[in-house]
Amino acid sequence: MASTISSVSPMRASIEAATSHISFPQGRLLVPPGTCLSTLLKQTLTNFTTNYDTHLPSSLNRILNSIFDTSCLAFVTEKEFRIEAGLEDHDSVTLFVQAVAEMAVVFERLLRACSSSASSSGNSDSGGLMTCLFSRELQLFAESEQRRTMLERIGGTSLLSHCYTKDEVVRSSLLPLKAVGEDSLSESVAWVSDWSCKNMGLPRGFTVMALN
Repeated sequence: MASTISSVSPMRASIEAATSHISFPQGRLLVPPGTCLSTLLKQTLTNFTTNYDTHLPSSLNRILNSIFDTSCLAFVTEKEFRIEAGLEDHDSVTLFVQAVAEMAVVFERLLRACSSSASSSGNSDSGGLMTCLFSRELQLFAESEQRRTMLERIGGTSLLSHCYTKDEVVRSSLLPLKAVGEDSLSESVAWVSDWSCKNMGLPRGFTVMALN
Protein backbone atom coordinates (compact mmCIF):
# COMPACT_ATOMS: atom_id res chain seq x y z
CA MET A 1 0.00 0.00 0.00
CA ALA A 2 1.52 3.28 -1.09
CA SER A 3 1.01 6.61 0.66
CA THR A 4 1.08 9.20 -2.12
CA ILE A 5 1.31 12.97 -1.90
CA SER A 6 -1.82 14.53 -3.36
CA SER A 7 -3.89 17.65 -2.95
CA VAL A 8 -6.77 15.33 -2.03
CA SER A 9 -6.20 12.56 0.51
CA PRO A 10 -7.17 8.98 -0.41
CA MET A 11 -9.80 9.08 2.33
CA ARG A 12 -11.43 12.27 1.10
CA ALA A 13 -11.33 11.14 -2.53
CA SER A 14 -12.97 7.84 -1.59
CA ILE A 15 -15.72 9.46 0.48
CA GLU A 16 -16.38 12.02 -2.26
CA ALA A 17 -16.75 9.19 -4.77
CA ALA A 18 -19.17 7.40 -2.45
CA THR A 19 -21.42 10.48 -2.23
CA SER A 20 -22.01 10.25 -5.97
CA HIS A 21 -24.48 7.46 -5.15
CA ILE A 22 -26.56 9.73 -2.89
CA SER A 23 -29.28 12.19 -3.87
CA PHE A 24 -30.50 15.12 -1.75
CA PRO A 25 -34.20 15.79 -2.39
CA GLN A 26 -35.42 18.49 0.02
CA GLY A 27 -32.45 17.93 2.33
CA ARG A 28 -33.04 14.19 2.79
CA LEU A 29 -30.26 11.83 1.82
CA LEU A 30 -31.40 8.91 -0.34
CA VAL A 31 -29.73 5.97 -2.02
CA PRO A 32 -31.05 4.96 -5.48
CA PRO A 33 -34.43 3.20 -5.10
CA GLY A 34 -34.35 -0.53 -5.71
CA THR A 35 -30.56 -0.72 -5.63
CA CYS A 36 -28.83 -3.24 -3.39
CA LEU A 37 -26.52 -1.65 -0.88
CA SER A 38 -24.00 -4.40 -1.60
CA THR A 39 -23.77 -3.17 -5.21
CA LEU A 40 -23.04 0.40 -4.13
CA LEU A 41 -20.58 -0.74 -1.48
CA LYS A 42 -18.73 -2.94 -3.96
CA GLN A 43 -18.19 0.14 -6.14
CA THR A 44 -17.19 2.11 -3.05
CA LEU A 45 -14.62 -0.51 -2.07
CA THR A 46 -13.17 -0.37 -5.58
CA ASN A 47 -12.68 3.37 -5.14
CA PHE A 48 -11.00 2.86 -1.77
CA THR A 49 -8.59 0.23 -3.10
CA THR A 50 -7.75 2.45 -6.09
CA ASN A 51 -7.23 5.60 -4.04
CA TYR A 52 -5.18 3.79 -1.41
CA ASP A 53 -3.27 1.89 -4.10
CA THR A 54 -3.79 -1.53 -2.62
CA HIS A 55 -5.43 -4.83 -3.53
CA LEU A 56 -7.31 -6.92 -1.01
CA PRO A 57 -8.54 -10.46 -1.80
CA SER A 58 -12.31 -11.03 -1.55
CA SER A 59 -12.57 -8.28 1.01
CA LEU A 60 -16.04 -6.67 0.85
CA ASN A 61 -17.91 -9.21 2.95
CA ARG A 62 -14.98 -9.45 5.37
CA ILE A 63 -14.99 -5.68 5.84
CA LEU A 64 -18.77 -5.56 6.25
CA ASN A 65 -18.58 -8.37 8.82
CA SER A 66 -16.05 -6.33 10.78
CA ILE A 67 -18.30 -3.24 10.65
CA PHE A 68 -21.83 -4.44 11.34
CA ASP A 69 -23.42 -6.61 13.96
CA THR A 70 -25.10 -9.79 12.74
CA SER A 71 -28.56 -8.20 12.80
CA CYS A 72 -27.57 -5.73 10.04
CA LEU A 73 -25.45 -7.88 7.77
CA ALA A 74 -28.26 -9.24 5.60
CA PHE A 75 -29.21 -5.72 4.54
CA VAL A 76 -25.75 -4.82 3.28
CA THR A 77 -24.68 -8.17 1.81
CA GLU A 78 -27.74 -9.47 -0.06
CA LYS A 79 -27.36 -9.62 -3.84
CA GLU A 80 -31.08 -9.33 -4.64
CA PHE A 81 -33.32 -6.49 -3.54
CA ARG A 82 -35.63 -8.44 -1.25
CA ILE A 83 -34.78 -7.93 2.42
CA GLU A 84 -33.78 -4.32 1.76
CA ALA A 85 -37.16 -3.63 0.20
CA GLY A 86 -38.62 -3.54 3.70
CA LEU A 87 -36.30 -0.75 4.86
CA GLU A 88 -37.33 2.87 5.08
CA ASP A 89 -35.27 5.30 2.98
CA HIS A 90 -33.63 6.78 6.08
CA ASP A 91 -32.52 3.35 7.28
CA SER A 92 -30.99 2.47 3.90
CA VAL A 93 -28.95 5.66 3.67
CA THR A 94 -27.89 5.31 7.31
CA LEU A 95 -26.48 1.84 6.64
CA PHE A 96 -24.71 3.12 3.55
CA VAL A 97 -23.11 6.09 5.33
CA GLN A 98 -22.13 3.89 8.27
CA ALA A 99 -20.44 1.44 5.90
CA VAL A 100 -18.56 4.16 4.00
CA ALA A 101 -17.33 5.94 7.14
CA GLU A 102 -16.20 2.76 8.84
CA MET A 103 -14.60 1.51 5.63
CA ALA A 104 -12.54 4.71 5.62
CA VAL A 105 -11.36 3.95 9.15
CA VAL A 106 -10.36 0.41 8.14
CA PHE A 107 -8.25 1.73 5.26
CA GLU A 108 -6.64 4.41 7.41
CA ARG A 109 -5.76 1.77 9.99
CA LEU A 110 -4.32 -0.46 7.27
CA LEU A 111 -2.33 2.45 5.84
CA ARG A 112 -0.79 3.12 9.24
CA ALA A 113 -0.07 -0.56 9.81
CA CYS A 114 1.66 -0.81 6.43
CA SER A 115 3.71 2.33 7.09
CA SER A 116 4.76 1.00 10.47
CA SER A 117 5.66 -2.37 8.99
CA ALA A 118 7.65 -0.74 6.21
CA SER A 119 9.62 1.29 8.74
CA SER A 120 10.53 -1.78 10.77
CA SER A 121 11.09 -4.33 8.01
CA GLY A 122 11.80 -2.25 4.91
CA ASN A 123 9.23 -4.21 2.88
CA SER A 124 5.50 -3.40 2.76
CA ASP A 125 4.76 -4.77 -0.72
CA SER A 126 4.59 -8.47 0.08
CA GLY A 127 1.18 -9.93 -0.72
CA GLY A 128 1.42 -12.25 2.27
CA LEU A 129 2.27 -9.39 4.61
CA MET A 130 -0.60 -7.28 3.27
CA THR A 131 -3.05 -10.14 3.81
CA CYS A 132 -1.78 -10.65 7.34
CA LEU A 133 -2.00 -6.96 8.21
CA PHE A 134 -5.45 -6.70 6.67
CA SER A 135 -6.79 -9.64 8.69
CA ARG A 136 -5.26 -8.28 11.88
CA GLU A 137 -6.67 -4.76 11.42
CA LEU A 138 -10.14 -6.11 10.60
CA GLN A 139 -10.15 -8.18 13.77
CA LEU A 140 -8.93 -5.31 15.93
CA PHE A 141 -11.45 -2.93 14.40
CA ALA A 142 -14.35 -5.38 14.81
CA GLU A 143 -13.53 -5.63 18.52
CA SER A 144 -12.95 -1.92 19.04
CA GLU A 145 -15.16 0.57 20.84
CA GLN A 146 -14.45 2.99 18.00
CA ARG A 147 -16.48 0.87 15.59
CA ARG A 148 -19.55 0.83 17.82
CA THR A 149 -19.25 4.50 18.75
CA MET A 150 -19.23 5.57 15.11
CA LEU A 151 -22.19 3.34 14.27
CA GLU A 152 -24.17 4.88 17.11
CA ARG A 153 -23.27 8.45 16.28
CA ILE A 154 -24.10 8.10 12.60
CA GLY A 155 -27.31 6.25 13.48
CA GLY A 156 -28.39 9.08 15.77
CA THR A 157 -27.41 12.12 13.72
CA SER A 158 -29.93 14.53 12.21
CA LEU A 159 -27.53 15.25 9.32
CA LEU A 160 -29.03 12.52 7.16
CA SER A 161 -32.41 14.28 7.24
CA HIS A 162 -31.12 17.85 7.00
CA CYS A 163 -28.34 17.91 4.43
CA TYR A 164 -28.41 19.73 1.11
CA THR A 165 -24.97 19.26 -0.45
CA LYS A 166 -22.49 16.45 -0.93
CA ASP A 167 -19.79 18.63 0.58
CA GLU A 168 -21.67 18.62 3.89
CA VAL A 169 -21.53 14.83 3.94
CA VAL A 170 -17.86 14.74 3.00
CA ARG A 171 -16.85 17.31 5.61
CA SER A 172 -18.90 15.63 8.32
CA SER A 173 -17.42 12.26 7.34
CA LEU A 174 -13.83 13.45 7.45
CA LEU A 175 -13.90 15.14 10.85
CA PRO A 176 -14.42 12.03 12.98
CA LEU A 177 -11.93 10.13 10.85
CA LYS A 178 -8.94 12.43 11.39
CA ALA A 179 -7.74 10.22 14.22
CA VAL A 180 -8.18 6.48 13.96
CA GLY A 181 -6.85 5.45 17.35
CA GLU A 182 -9.03 3.28 19.57
CA ASP A 183 -10.02 6.11 21.90
CA SER A 184 -9.84 9.13 19.62
CA LEU A 185 -12.99 10.44 17.99
CA SER A 186 -13.80 14.11 17.66
CA GLU A 187 -16.54 15.29 20.02
CA SER A 188 -17.40 18.33 17.92
CA VAL A 189 -18.45 16.69 14.66
CA ALA A 190 -21.83 16.99 13.05
CA TRP A 191 -22.56 13.32 13.65
CA VAL A 192 -22.44 13.71 17.43
CA SER A 193 -25.94 14.18 18.81
CA ASP A 194 -27.63 14.13 22.19
CA TRP A 195 -29.65 11.09 21.14
CA SER A 196 -28.18 7.93 22.59
CA CYS A 197 -28.44 4.76 20.52
CA LYS A 198 -29.94 1.84 22.40
CA ASN A 199 -30.16 -0.62 19.51
CA MET A 200 -26.58 -1.88 19.18
CA GLY A 201 -25.70 0.45 16.31
CA LEU A 202 -28.95 0.12 14.37
CA PRO A 203 -30.45 3.26 12.82
CA ARG A 204 -33.00 5.10 14.95
CA GLY A 205 -36.40 3.44 14.90
CA PHE A 206 -34.92 0.52 13.00
CA THR A 207 -35.99 -2.95 14.06
CA VAL A 208 -34.97 -6.24 12.53
CA MET A 209 -37.21 -9.25 12.08
CA ALA A 210 -35.72 -12.69 12.49
CA LEU A 211 -34.79 -14.26 9.17
CA ASN A 212 -35.77 -17.83 8.46
